[in-house]
Amino acid sequence: MKRLVLLIVMCIPVFLAGCLSPNSARIVNDMYTAALMGEEENVASYFSEEYLEAHPIEELTNEAAEDVRAMYGVNMMNITLIRDRELQDNYIESIGLSDEQNLFVITAQTDEAEVMVWIVERGKTQYTIIQGERYDLDTYNEKVLD
Repeated sequence: MKRLVLLIVMCIPVFLAGCLSPNSARIVNDMYTAALMGEEENVASYFSEEYLEAHPIEELTNEAAEDVRAMYGVNMMNITLIRDRELQDNYIESIGLSDEQNLFVITAQTDEAEVMVWIVERGKTQYTIIQGERYDLDTYNEKVLD
């Protein structure tokens, strides 16, 4: 009986760890990892066609890799899913999040004074990054966070 209780207690953190790392945030994490490795095709697979038309993949890959280097690794970038209740109403409306349940806001710290805000869309078969915007911390706190 004691072994069963001990096993259950040991398994709880494993299940909770999965809850703390949503797929939408993992996509951004994986994109940065691919960028650091210089895998342009892999990086492109995380983005929508519309986003790639506006942002050349070579430039996008280089910028993402530089962000990772500036933070000394992907794990140090604090890649986080921002819940709707943490966002300002104006920001929610501006990105169309209020009527779309399949959009997620992910932030990644790119240096000591900047964050990158990514909008990730859940599709039928995969998550796709559809938008990204860089903010200094003051603007981010003022315009994005509630």
